[in-house]
Amino acid sequence: MKIFSNFDTKLRQKTFEEYQESYGIDNVICFGRSRLYRIYKVVLPTISLLAITVFGLIFFYQRLNGGYFAYILLAILIIDTVFFFPVIGKYLDYKMDFIVVIPNSLMMNDQWWLFKRNFRTISAQSIKTISIKKVWLLYSIFDNGDIIILAEGDTERDGEVILRRVPKPEKRKNQIVKIIGIDIQANQNPDI
Repeated sequence: MKIFSNFDTKLRQKTFEEYQESYGIDNVICFGRSRLYRIYKVVLPTISLLAITVFGLIFFYQRLNGGYFAYILLAILIIDTVFFFPVIGKYLDYKMDFIVVIPNSLMMNDQWWLFKRNFRTISAQSIKTISIKKVWLLYSIFDNGDIIILAEGDTERDGEVILRRVPKPEKRKNQIVKIIGIDIQANQNPDI
């Protein structure tokens, strides 16, 4: 569904298919955030918000005996709406953020709500190192992590690009290295 020029729910699929036609099925990968991200940032906060709302309504209904309950209900619904907006933003991150890797470059789409999208391309020649960071127990249990790409000439983020909450990061790193066609070891130790 395309609502605005910066918000297209089919962009991931269209981009992936376009590059598969250009470079071949084996030379393109596309991946997004992990299911752990969805559970941790979307599902659990939604369940928590619903539970707090239900228990709050029960508590106030029993205490007020229906007197000011309509006002309390309206206040709780307004508060729920305010707290639910960040959850919607995280859901959009889960569904709309993705990485496409093709020979000689890596592209990242970062969607921010409906009106802002950042599409960034990194050339394979500028990539110096690719490393994986797993800092949380659940990252290790569910095989999730952050892929950190050190890119030469990127002054906007001090040369570091981080792909957060990626499923199977070791597998993704190997796929990236294979498709981009660079020798990371040669780039890491130029004196050898």
